[in-house]
Amino acid sequence: MNKIYTPFIALLLVACQADDVQLDTQQSSSTLSITTSVQQFEGAANTRADNDATLGDANFVAGEKIKIKIVCPVSDRIELGEDTYSGSFDGFYLLKWQADTLATLTTDDRYDINGDYSASNSPDIYSRYLAQPTPYVFTAQSWSEEQVFIAGSTTEKRVEQYSNVFHANQSLLPNYRASDLIWAQTVMQTGSYNVHLSFKHVMAVLLITIDGTITDDAVLTITNMPDIDQAEVIVGDYFASKSQVNASGSGYDCSYKTKSSITNEADNGKALGIAVVNDNAQTVKRVAFADINQSATYTAYRVAGTNTFRLIVPPCTINNATIWLRTGDNLQNRYSMPLNSGSSFTPEAGTRYHLTMTI
Repeated sequence: MNKIYTPFIALLLVACQADDVQLDTQQSSSTLSITTSVQQFEGAANTRADNDATLGDANFVAGEKIKIKIVCPVSDRIELGEDTYSGSFDGFYLLKWQADTLATLTTDDRYDINGDYSASNSPDIYSRYLAQPTPYVFTAQSWSEEQVFIAGSTTEKRVEQYSNVFHANQSLLPNYRASDLIWAQTVMQTGSYNVHLSFKHVMAVLLITIDGTITDDAVLTITNMPDIDQAEVIVGDYFASKSQVNASGSGYDCSYKTKSSITNEADNGKALGIAVVNDNAQTVKRVAFADINQSATYTAYRVAGTNTFRLIVPPCTINNATIWLRTGDNLQNRYSMPLNSGSSFTPEAGTRYHLTMTI
């Protein structure tokens, strides 16, 4: 017990000291209430680009989707709250930010959550009675896409995932926000009624300001980046291995437990790599960022009305990356500079890096 929980008590104390900008409560006649906060990126500056609420740096944005997984790691049976009774895959509760609360997804959101080939409601986490005298672990993270596919050659199985998907092209605001993965975990030592989730950014962000005159259609890209476009980024979860409700069976395993389980406590809450489905092995594996080819080109999001571009990047060592700016008539003027003065750059999770490109 001490080995499992002591590090997380320390983490909760650290979270309480952080600059939590947003604190809201879902409170109703149900049995459970959830408060939330979002920690801002480290290295923030007081500029318009930093304070734009639509970017989601230190707050949720309307419609942002969150999934919550409940695990009782020291119980040898499935406790109330862990199982959604086929109401969702992997025992997830699906919510969205709406009117300053985390609201349960409904059929109006048009997701086939229970796998019956039609829009369905998410299981309602607020109606669960979590009063058992056993530790509960709540793990939450943002997600952007419902992914469904038929797997298996002899025995077909419908696999459904609620995935956060990274976009190499972040020139559109929804793609930028989808790439900015946030994650929270709270350990409750007894039956749970009031749960606080302090979300943190597990990716890094580059803030690139152009010193000079550029056209309205200017484009900024970075070459030689990790090729993770359209991939699901996986965050390590020390308690995932204790999950007893998982979307596996019929020999095909694409479960959260398989993707997120770790043995090193230091990797808890860290973006470790991407999920890759292996049809031959009928399972999913996690591929570390270090093992991914760095041949992709990322396109940055331009903050409206400014000369500032923003780009979400994975927290890993990036080698020989180059920033390119295209501007002028028909984007015929091209400028470049190295991402870092050295040959490599290792952004840290939850950190904002300010760069200036003079033309």
